[in-house]
Amino acid sequence: MATPHEQLQPRVDEAIDAGEMARLRQLLADHHPADVADLLERMDSVQQHRVFQMLDDELAASVLDEIGRDATRDLLDKLPLDDAALLLGRLPMDDAAEILAEDVPEKQDVLLAAMEGDKAAGIQRLLRYPPDSAGHLMTEHYVALRKDMTATEALAEVRRMDAIAETVSELYVLDDQGHMQGVISLRELINLAPSAVIGDHMTTRVISVQPETDQERVAHEVAQYDILAIPVVDNGRRLLGIITVDDIIDVLVEENSEDILRFGAVESGSVDQPYFTVPLLRVLRNRFGWLLLLMVADTLTGAVLRQFSTRLAAVVQLSFYIPLLIGTGGNTGAQTVSTIIRGLAIRDVHFSDLWRVLRRELLGGLLLGLALSLVAGTRAWLWDRDLQLALVVGISIIVICTWSNVMGSLIPLLASRLGIDPAVVSAPMISTLVDSSGLFIYLSIAGLLLTGAI
Repeated sequence: MATPHEQLQPRVDEAIDAGEMARLRQLLADHHPADVADLLERMDSVQQHRVFQMLDDELAASVLDEIGRDATRDLLDKLPLDDAALLLGRLPMDDAAEILAEDVPEKQDVLLAAMEGDKAAGIQRLLRYPPDSAGHLMTEHYVALRKDMTATEALAEVRRMDAIAETVSELYVLDDQGHMQGVISLRELINLAPSAVIGDHMTTRVISVQPETDQERVAHEVAQYDILAIPVVDNGRRLLGIITVDDIIDVLVEENSEDILRFGAVESGSVDQPYFTVPLLRVLRNRFGWLLLLMVADTLTGAVLRQFSTRLAAVVQLSFYIPLLIGTGGNTGAQTVSTIIRGLAIRDVHFSDLWRVLRRELLGGLLLGLALSLVAGTRAWLWDRDLQLALVVGISIIVICTWSNVMGSLIPLLASRLGIDPAVVSAPMISTLVDSSGLFIYLSIAGLLLTGAI
């Protein structure tokens, strides 16, 4: 089934070719900003800017928030300063702050100076916080109640703030100084008697984060407690803003994309954008460094083969099982790495669990190795009818699987302890390590057991 933007593409092309600009404008106005952004990302820079200028201000601002980083920068660079400031001013504060901080940091000051004073001041407050922090994600537009309000008064306040607030699903009860006293959901509020007092029905135990909290930790809190918005408070419990679930979803998608790229030894940042919007040379530059590093590291495998060249020449059959053994070891290690990284990401596993994890993975690798050795050893015997060789293959599988499991758990735990993203180093490192060390283990065992042949 075609996606909305795939359905839209031929109709837009037809309108552009026919020069029917009014029809094109109406066509784009009838579609969701995300679909329009997908469409623009597939256009060249000139056509992209031409079509973007046909959008009304509200749609253009929403599209600016949905489109990729390079396209956002390009569009803002081509717009007059006042027009660019106007569009950013129409966005929620947190979205505008993200664009200014990440997409056009060099134009941040001039764009803020061209915005309305209140809007610019609010965005500047968010920009004071570190990138990828709760403070950078929050909005100051929420519904605040007092605990002495009746349900009728509270509902009147919700109606008054509805057009301004980012969400009205959660309503925050504050004192006169803005300190958090509790929270009540809109669902709870509309079921109260008109004269019911908010303070008697609010929840006083409120899950919150501080503005410096990392965005990934914020996402974990929201997922852990199944809430639609999470308040951001200072050390004195004064409410600074809230982070809504739509921003949390964006964080999860961003972090997941970043981890997938790093797991494949690809630098994130410019690559975790829409595929067609990133210049090919930048993609290649980001990939080249890792590939060069891994190529150099892979010379260890060549060194091992050179060291055992006499042994391989004496028993040529040994070389037939090299792909099987290092492939199995690499797959075993990759599975373990994936499991441990997931455990670290969702806080199921911590560095303090190191010895428990190593014991568990040591046993797991041993059991997996025993099971796989029966298959590999039988296969070797059926191929070559050599019991000693089959024994070498079987024992090697056991040792390599156990070693790979232990290394696959140790590397991400050590990386996290050193403050390195485990996804950056774990997969490339385990692959390189298992190739060279697995080969060394296999040929060393062959040297011990094939004494008559070597």
